Amino acid sequence: MIRQETYQRIAEEFGTGIGVADWDGTIYESYTNIRKIPDEMRVVILTNHIIKKGIYQQVIREVIKLEKKYKNKRINKSTIYEKALDMVM
Repeated sequence: MIRQETYQRIAEEFGTGIGVADWDGTIYESYTNIRKIPDEMRVVILTNHIIKKGIYQQVIREVIKLEKKYKNKRINKSTIYEKALDMVM
C-alpha cells in the first residue's frame, strides 16, 4: 500500500484529488453510490475481488470470450467483468 505522503505529493503535482479503492473492494468516502464509480475503478475492484477468490484464470477466460462476443457493441468493460464473474460463480 502507498503511504499517505505519496498520495499527497501526487495530488499536489497533478493538481487534483486522488480516488483510492481498497483491496477489500470497499470504496473510500469519495463515492457514496456504486453506480457513480468510474468504469476503470470498478474493473480494478472486480479484479481484486476475483484474485482474492482464487478464480482469476477462469474469469479472465470468460472475459476474453465476452470481449470477442461484444466487440462491436458499446458495452462497459466492468459489465463484461461482472457477466464473466456471474458465469464462473
